[in-house]
Amino acid sequence: MSSNADTAVLASPLGVIALRPEVPTDEAFRFALFRASRGPGWDQVALPPDMLAMIMTQQFRAQTLGYRADYPDARLEIITVDDTPAGRLAVDRGRGAVHLVDIAVTPDRRGQGLGTTILRQLMAEAAEAALPMTLHVARDNLAAHRLYLRLGFEAITEDETHLSMRWLPASVKPA
Repeated sequence: MSSNADTAVLASPLGVIALRPEVPTDEAFRFALFRASRGPGWDQVALPPDMLAMIMTQQFRAQTLGYRADYPDARLEIITVDDTPAGRLAVDRGRGAVHLVDIAVTPDRRGQGLGTTILRQLMAEAAEAALPMTLHVARDNLAAHRLYLRLGFEAITEDETHLSMRWLPASVKPA
C-alpha cells in the first residue's frame, strides 16, 4: 500500500483502490450507501415512502453521531475504485487494537473482493503493530459473518443484535 498524507492507495486487480478521508460533500453518497446496506427487510416495511425516508434519515444521523461519539479518533474514509466512490470505511486505531467500526461497499461492487482486499490490508497493519483486529457485526449479516470467518476471525462475545469478533496475528497471544 502506498499513501500520501491523506490518501492510501492499494494495487488490486479491481483497479486502483484508494482510501481518502470523508468530506462533507460525501454525505449524499454515504446516505445512499447506508440505505443500500440496510438489508432486504426494509424493502418489506409497509410504510409510505416519505415516512420510510424520514426513518432512514434519522437512523443515518444517529449512526453518524454515534460513531463520532464512540470513536472520536476513528479515521472515516471513502473507498474509491478508479476514483469512483465504492464504499466507506471507519477504523479506530486506539484502545490496543485495530478496530473495524464500519465497512460498507456499494451493491455493484460486492462479491468482487474489494472488502477482502481492504480487510487483509487492515489485518497486515494489525500484525505489523502486534495488535488484535476487532469488529462488531450484526447477527443477521450472514454474508459478513462468512467473510470474517473465512479470514480467520472468531466470535468472542454476542448480544441480541451483534457479534463481537477478533482476529489475532501470530505475534499476539490470546488474552
